[in-house]
Amino acid sequence: MRKMPVLTMVCLVAFGLAVAPSYAATTAANDTPDIVLKAGQSVSFDLADFFSSASDLTYTAEGATVSGSVVTVDGSAATAKFTAGGVSVESKVVVSSFVIGNGPAVDDNNRIVGKDGGNIFYNPLVSNGVIKSKVNLTGLPAVAGAGTPSGQSAPALLTSVASVDLAVSDSFLTQVSRKVSTTSGLTPKLNADGSYSVTAGANFTGTWLVTLGATDGASADAVHLLAAEAVAVDVKAFTAMQAGSLTQAALANGVVTAKANEGVLAFGSPITVGSAGDEVTLVADYSATADANIALVLFDGALGGILAYCNPKAPNIATGGVTKSLSMSMVTFTGTVIPAFQVVAGAAATTVTISNMAVVKAGPVTDYSLNPNATAFVSDLSSVAGWNPVGSTDVAPVADTANNFTWTATTGCMKLPGAAGVSNALTPVNLPGGTASAECYAKVGSGTGTFAIALIDGSALSSVSFQSLTSSWEKVIAVATPAKAQGAYLVVQAAGFDALVDDIDIVVVEDQDAFADLSLLGL
Repeated sequence: MRKMPVLTMVCLVAFGLAVAPSYAATTAANDTPDIVLKAGQSVSFDLADFFSSASDLTYTAEGATVSGSVVTVDGSAATAKFTAGGVSVESKVVVSSFVIGNGPAVDDNNRIVGKDGGNIFYNPLVSNGVIKSKVNLTGLPAVAGAGTPSGQSAPALLTSVASVDLAVSDSFLTQVSRKVSTTSGLTPKLNADGSYSVTAGANFTGTWLVTLGATDGASADAVHLLAAEAVAVDVKAFTAMQAGSLTQAALANGVVTAKANEGVLAFGSPITVGSAGDEVTLVADYSATADANIALVLFDGALGGILAYCNPKAPNIATGGVTKSLSMSMVTFTGTVIPAFQVVAGAAATTVTISNMAVVKAGPVTDYSLNPNATAFVSDLSSVAGWNPVGSTDVAPVADTANNFTWTATTGCMKLPGAAGVSNALTPVNLPGGTASAECYAKVGSGTGTFAIALIDGSALSSVSFQSLTSSWEKVIAVATPAKAQGAYLVVQAAGFDALVDDIDIVVVEDQDAFADLSLLGL
């Protein structure tokens, strides 16, 4: 495996961090999405994504069939009810003559930035900004006119805006509640040809789910866009840090001109994003005339402080000036972040342009999807089986009796004995194409140092979050956007201290045309 790249001129220091919340040991559930099917179709999904992760849950279903935790809905009942651990949730089931389709959540250009529209979820949006469809919706019924409020007689195109509230309930589960609002500051419009727009007012704030749908009286369907408050970042005003081990490349107006093996790390002004414990995302576009190593970086509180970065390597950088997009997320422990980027040229000179950078006051796209807990990997770390040190000289992980979430069914965690140097562990994972968010909880066992969680494939994919820790459990996240399904490694590392790690999972965007939330349209 290729060695992970490192940032130049970055010094990690310890911070006094917010205390992480604790959670009760009761089973909790997240509402399953409504299901819209054409006649004769069915859809399957994993109920374990919607119930808290106790290992001994038994799932039952009414109006659907269930095998283990995988449920299949075929439209034979108008409501499907799912129960586990004494908790029940329901899905409305609609057999429709049409199913509306949208662009992918992440396309083959790594584009999850919503400035172009066409993506079913993440759309960073500044005040007075507009989302315009890049790809029109498909499957709409023949309806004349623009989007109309819910309640109009069919046939009609429908639009609504709902507030989005997130809460973590017990290990792994993200609970999402959505409620239609008339005070979002957003104006959505859906046209009969499938094109759409969402316009933000001057005082637009918050994170909102925009629902675009239709009904012909007997049938209905809808798709959803996320519009999240963003702060535009002026990369033309960025300042280059003093040269480190690499020869300094030239920086002017967000454009880096580098000879072979030259590099630069540049940063902007501090941006207030919320309170300690909030999740925040940095997005930007880039283009390169030749292969380069490009990283997005967020410092928390101050330069040299807690940081995270998303760092694809040369094979993922398109040449010929093709513009691609990057996104990364982190937990802020100060409520203030400093956006930055790093460029390091490869074996040839290159010109790299960074543009459309924004700090989004919302967490990873995975948190807001209709299935916010779809898992690619999960481990409560009651056993450290399957975890191995990265190198032969590294200190191997060991089991520990400490526990993050208070579950009677699972206890224990992983200890990384890094007080005497570096201790790290990795395990292979299979990632789908799209957006994957690796999350864990960690805390200091002894000593002073730095903790890291990473998703890497040793070639084109690398997303790393570094963090100092305290004696309380704290959430650390790393977000990666593989363009296609691939094998990767999940890595956790402690340097300078003994760290305890628990409740690791990788959640992904699961984009199913059959998922909807018709209640947001009043249907």
